[in-house]
Amino acid sequence: MFKKIHFTVVFCAGLMFQPANAANVSITMGQADFLLDYKVNGSNGAFEDTFDYYNLGLSTRRGDYTFGVNVTGLLETTVQEYFENVPDGNPDVERNSISVFIGKSISDKLSLSGGYYTSEVTVSDTNYVGPDDTIETQALFASLTFSDQLTDQLFWYSRLGAQINEAELTVHPDGEPEVSQTLDGVAWLFGAGIVYPFTETTSLTFGFEYKDFIYDGGVWDLNEDQTLYTIGYSYSF
Repeated sequence: MFKKIHFTVVFCAGLMFQPANAANVSITMGQADFLLDYKVNGSNGAFEDTFDYYNLGLSTRRGDYTFGVNVTGLLETTVQEYFENVPDGNPDVERNSISVFIGKSISDKLSLSGGYYTSEVTVSDTNYVGPDDTIETQALFASLTFSDQLTDQLFWYSRLGAQINEAELTVHPDGEPEVSQTLDGVAWLFGAGIVYPFTETTSLTFGFEYKDFIYDGGVWDLNEDQTLYTIGYSYSF
């Protein structure tokens, strides 16, 4: 049995809807449906589950530029594991991540953002005696966001993005020596959503994003898909 999981979530919300020279605090709750397939040493496995998560964001806008930080964590700690297409336990998962970004308004409807992301994932199995598996990830990302007014009270946006990842993977297979591997990966994403401003300083956002990750680490062949649904509240001051 191989025990491993990795997922990367980055948010740059509110760039198009934040007043100039203001600060913004956002709280986002979301749900991610993901499928992670792997092939290594002739074995096939997968992690497939739905996770609830939270994201806390703080940003400030100065003229055409927005600077921000996001912190993300899980609201639950188990995942369904498959080995050779057969259910193979429910290991515990812990994940914490942080990202920093800078965004620039290109026009009234278009913005560009980019930044740095880091995360740590720990996977432990109560039925397995030994060290936990870990994945430490670093990434650079960029995205382009278009937004426009949908009705008198609603705005909509769409986003295209890309990400370059480096993951340090440490796995402890049953009865085998520790495996450490550096995985280089690329990802792309597409997102869209609706923003409803309550007042000049508060708004509610409903969003959707799809992300596709491909990793190449020599003996490892990893592919990850994520579908994310979010609802967020933001306050500008």
